[in-house]
Amino acid sequence: MRGEEDAASVHRPVGRSRGRPCLVARRRGTMMMTTQFNTTLWTVTLAAAAVLGSLATACMMPFVALATIAAKTLPRGQAVIAVLGAWAANQFLGFALLGYPVDGYAIGWGLALGAASLAVIPLVRRLGGTGLIRLAVAFVAAFAVWEGLLFAFALAFGGTDTFTPAIVLRLFANDALWLAVLTGLHLVATLGAPQLFGNSRFIRLG
Repeated sequence: MRGEEDAASVHRPVGRSRGRPCLVARRRGTMMMTTQFNTTLWTVTLAAAAVLGSLATACMMPFVALATIAAKTLPRGQAVIAVLGAWAANQFLGFALLGYPVDGYAIGWGLALGAASLAVIPLVRRLGGTGLIRLAVAFVAAFAVWEGLLFAFALAFGGTDTFTPAIVLRLFANDALWLAVLTGLHLVATLGAPQLFGNSRFIRLG
């Protein structure tokens, strides 16, 4: 009896019951690890591009453009990390290297900039969709909300003189330019190195 049981166990078709699920699980695990790597690399690249680029353009940090592209191309948590990372680097450079005054007013404005930038992420995600028109609509809506939140802060703590039409238009133009740059960067990254950045593009090419 024992010999017959052993023979039966040897010839039992284990490939179907265990082998295939195991291979599927391994494949899924590999895909999840690859996706996580792609997402993390793009998060770092996006934040670094915004910070380094702003240093070359009179330190005008494109908070709205960054938040818009992050919300369009990353999961919510990663989008928050990208914006927070860029904001933290911007504040460090400002206070440590560019001579920002270390007082309550400057620190308060720094916090307000970060909070307003994070606040537009769910708005952009809610608008959703692909294509340049939807991207433009999301960006304009995000910029309007961002400016509105900062103006409310200025009404309470001072700084309304920085909301003249000329200054607002300059900020809008800067962020619009950066929106185009970061959109192009994402397309180049996903088309040129899909193994590193994945091949999911939020702008349809046709």
